[in-house]
Formats: sequence, C-alpha cells, structure tokens
Amino acid sequence: MWPFADEESFWVWAADPDAVLMEQDEDLLLHDPAGLLLLVTAAADAECPKRSYCASVLHDYTRRITGWQVAHEYSALRTAADLASSSGDVWVRWWSEYVDRLFSYLTDVRPVNRAAAERMATDLLAGPADKLVIRLAPSQMHWQCAESGHYPSYLYINRRSGEYRMTRPHAYPDKNSGRYFAHGPDYWLPMRVSDEW
Repeated sequence: MWPFADEESFWVWAADPDAVLMEQDEDLLLHDPAGLLLLVTAAADAECPKRSYCASVLHDYTRRITGWQVAHEYSALRTAADLASSSGDVWVRWWSEYVDRLFSYLTDVRPVNRAAAERMATDLLAGPADKLVIRLAPSQMHWQCAESGHYPSYLYINRRSGEYRMTRPHAYPDKNSGRYFAHGPDYWLPMRVSDEW
C-alpha cells in the first residue's frame, strides 16, 4: 500500500534527505503502482534530495514487476515508462528503454543464446553479470541463472522460446544455530518443466 495520503505528502518526504518512512525495507513500501509516476518525476528532478534513492527504488520495483510477472501492475508500469520516454533526464529515459526491454522478454518469442541469457539475467536478477551464475540445465533445454548470496533468486530461460520463470528457495532453519538459511547459487532447485516449455 502506497504510504502517502497525497502527492503533497510524497514531496514533503522527498524534499527532506533525513525523512524516513521506516528503518528497514522502506523501499518495499514504495513498491506500489500508485507511486510509479511520482517516483519517475522525483528521479528526473535534479533538485530532489532523494533523486538517486527514488531511481533505485524504481529500478528494483520494475525488475520485480516483470521478473515475477505481476501482470496486474503492467498497465501502471507502461504508463510511467511512456511518461519517462520524453523526459529530459538521461537516466529516466534509460529506465523507459529498460522497461521496454523487460516487456520484450515477456512478449517476444526467440531463441536465447548465452549472451542473450546473460542480458536477461542481468536485467531480471539483482546484480551485474560477473556476479551471476549462468549455465545450461542438464537437459540442455534451459539456461539456469542465479544471483550470488545467501537468499538468491533463480531464473530459468527456455533456450528455444525465451520464456522464463523465476523462483526463490524457502529459508530453512539450521539445526545447530536456529538461524534460517537458503541454499547458495551452487544449489539448483528442481524445476519440473515439460519439453514444450
């Protein structure tokens, strides 16, 4: 749920570099289609103290919408990207092109070689290509891509069609410490996919 009652309260927050909505995961509060146009506007405003932060939130939220295929938010994302395409700000115009590229992954049917898999993984997962694990599945039908870290997302890309699916492992309690952990990128979740996918 968008944390601001109106546009004015958003701009009061954005104009104050020390204003905090919550101490942890504040960015997740801003992951709401109701705020996309305001985030774009703030990211394009050279005078906005939270310009870079709003751009970062916008980038991450966009990746989540398209990566996890949250279809009910596509319309708001397209509207914001259309607005951004005519922005005078270089980063905001880049973001609009990024949105177009992400949507092309959802709609274009095409074979995916390793270079295309690296591009898709870089766009859809968190991290630059040199921090990602990208390899062929044993069946040779899919690219398997993973983020580094203790709680990675996994991306599976059909080599023939470009269709993709993302997944994230559940965290499991460690018997000795009681802390939760998830498998790293050397562990691959079994994914049941048919030869048609």
